[in-house]
Amino acid sequence: MSEEIPSYGANTAAKIKPACLHRYSDPEYQPPGYEDVVALKSVSGRTGGDLAKLAGVEPRTFRKWVAPPDARNSAKIPYSAWRLLLIELGLVEGRQ
Repeated sequence: MSEEIPSYGANTAAKIKPACLHRYSDPEYQPPGYEDVVALKSVSGRTGGDLAKLAGVEPRTFRKWVAPPDARNSAKIPYSAWRLLLIELGLVEGRQ
């Protein structure tokens, strides 16, 4: 079978593109896609509602961030919300 089936289980950390973990000012930074947000949710073990609270948005907004781009109500996660979630979840360090 040549088709790859996405999995968001225990090894999900590898599914977040490493370039998405860089700061915005880093030339290697790439904006996260919805797959990265889904992987972040899986890695965290938290609900979308919990992550929405961490980011300071309504759960409906978080659902838009994890929707595939062809979905009617999809939206890209803003960098500030993405970075805040990464910091709050301990996946990257904040400024010291």
